[in-house]
Amino acid sequence: MAMETLENTQKSETGSKVKTCKTAIISLYDFENNATRLLAAVLRREGYYVAEIFFKDWKNNFFEPPTEDELNNFIQLLKDLEIGLVAISLRASAYLQVATQLTRLIQEKTGIPVLWGGTHVVLCPEDSIQVADMVCIGEGEEGIVELVKRMSEKQDYTDIPNIWVRRGSEITRTPLAHLLCDLDALPFRDYTSPDKYIIMGKKIGRKDPMIEDPVFQIMANRGCPYHCAYCYNSTLRKIYKGKGKYYRYRSVDSVLQELKLALKTFKNIKKIRFDDEVFNFDNEWVKEFHDKYPKEIGLPFECFTEPKLVELERFRKMKESGLVAVYMGIQNSFRITEELYDRNTPADTIKKAADVFHELGLDSRFQLILDDPLSCSEDKEELFKLLMTFERPFELYLFSLTVFPNTELSRKLLEDGIITEDQIEGKDTKTFRQLRVDLSYPRKPEDTYWAAMLVLLTKKFIPKDLLWKFYNDKKLRENPKPLVMFAQFSNLIKMGWLAGTMLLRGDLTTTLIRRWLSSHSFITQ
Repeated sequence: MAMETLENTQKSETGSKVKTCKTAIISLYDFENNATRLLAAVLRREGYYVAEIFFKDWKNNFFEPPTEDELNNFIQLLKDLEIGLVAISLRASAYLQVATQLTRLIQEKTGIPVLWGGTHVVLCPEDSIQVADMVCIGEGEEGIVELVKRMSEKQDYTDIPNIWVRRGSEITRTPLAHLLCDLDALPFRDYTSPDKYIIMGKKIGRKDPMIEDPVFQIMANRGCPYHCAYCYNSTLRKIYKGKGKYYRYRSVDSVLQELKLALKTFKNIKKIRFDDEVFNFDNEWVKEFHDKYPKEIGLPFECFTEPKLVELERFRKMKESGLVAVYMGIQNSFRITEELYDRNTPADTIKKAADVFHELGLDSRFQLILDDPLSCSEDKEELFKLLMTFERPFELYLFSLTVFPNTELSRKLLEDGIITEDQIEGKDTKTFRQLRVDLSYPRKPEDTYWAAMLVLLTKKFIPKDLLWKFYNDKKLRENPKPLVMFAQFSNLIKMGWLAGTMLLRGDLTTTLIRRWLSSHSFITQ
């Protein structure tokens, strides 16, 4: 690939031009990556050149390794842009092997120093620094600016908080910095700068891959008020203890200002999704949001919540503000969620939340985690019976349990001898095979039976009386193949209807088709 070399300069106090360290921030298999966009915006605000490189995109339950063309284009792009620092965002542990492959290639072919950051690195800094030249062990906005500043000025950068540096076998470890307390002080994520590249296939694209998406995703807070054992927040909260408030949120005005800018930039926005772990339900914040959002934005929106936060009048106000869809984690039976996931949510609390959503006519999307090592037949029956009490329509998002490194869950399972280190993401890559539940994935007959029953449960055109007949059929539990075939057929009907509806609304993008229309794995919905 040939590309004209881009000159990047900044003016010194005397007016002369001083060359700066050019940075490339790499997002692995993730076009939405908030960290990549925010770090780029922080550096650009300080006057530094940044290239955002989106290296491939994900597909449901299927991994496409980098091709020779993609690797060659990647290295050539770094050379053509005269990059002085490569920062790789390692948000998901499953991409550890790809990050390692790219880092080794960069070091071998260019000699450019490589910085790793992201959730995996914060959870596993000692392992990460054995590969990368530098790692960011905490939040990166302040550290990366200071690092680029010192590299630009040829100064020592081995004492920057949050940034560890390795030179050969010598590692300089600096202390963990305090958490950012004022999120409003950060710039908005950058969607408009021209230096954005997509490496996927034989060619290099030069555009923002999300600019035409009909759903704009935004985060109004950081951290999470809860600490579920399977989630990285369970460990991050402990890592950051004494370093400031872990759960923080932006002001309503800051959120609305970013949305207004997005409406000017994105020409196809039809809906807003708040991608926070849990939507902010601080009473004063919600009141201000309710007063301002409908007047200043007015688009329908969706958010994530938790059963204990669901209250009729609160969500009635949210609906008046524009709420149309809500995601809520149920995970599993009460015993499993309490013993395995450290969540104490009684079934009647979950049922009450589902009733609130139904009464208000909200699009309800409940998340479940299957394939855990502790569920017995009684647990699976309990979960099914609870869900059978829900009024249709509703959706079930079925996830297969994935164990992430250094979480409370991974420690539990390792200590009890239930799993080995090789079954933890990073060494394992289950995310590529079974993140969302696919009925063709090999399971015990009983587990396959229950997964198929849950798939059928969301199909309003299948009577519940028929499901009870399947429930009482012992032969199906021993040989669920006919049930699976029926569930897959029902999926085809529903997915065809959904795709047609989205097409008519203009919501069916090429990105969605590429991610979900896979011959390797048929998504359940």
